[in-house]
Amino acid sequence: MEPLLPPHGAFLVDAQVRNERGGKMVQVFVDTDAGIRVEQCSAISRDIARELDLHPVFDGSYRLEVSSPGIDRPLKILRQYQKNTGRRFKVKYAGDPEPKFLSATLVSVAGDRVTFQPDKGEVVTLLFSDIIESKEELPW
Repeated sequence: MEPLLPPHGAFLVDAQVRNERGGKMVQVFVDTDAGIRVEQCSAISRDIARELDLHPVFDGSYRLEVSSPGIDRPLKILRQYQKNTGRRFKVKYAGDPEPKFLSATLVSVAGDRVTFQPDKGEVVTLLFSDIIESKEELPW
């Protein structure tokens, strides 16, 4: 699936397959560094469907959805953090011995390190691999 995305300027964020009455539901979440457009999702969907029809991986029928991850989904890959600098996040990250939580603005990404600025207190820099979940805080 991933080789189909670069011609559209897109990258894979996540993919899920689940059983549904009458077949499989295939959800593919894609993005670009500038944000994905509906037209791009449609074109990617056509390419993936064509590939799945040529090289079936499921017995029976399937339903395919290609979309952006959406604001309510946690960030999954490091590349997503870069385009979301300046936004506020709730972050759950590895602590010792318990996970820790942070509510802060994403300041920067450098290599595999992600830096957040809480409203009060010092800047927090985390290894991407230590982040358990990171969701954007909605302003309302």
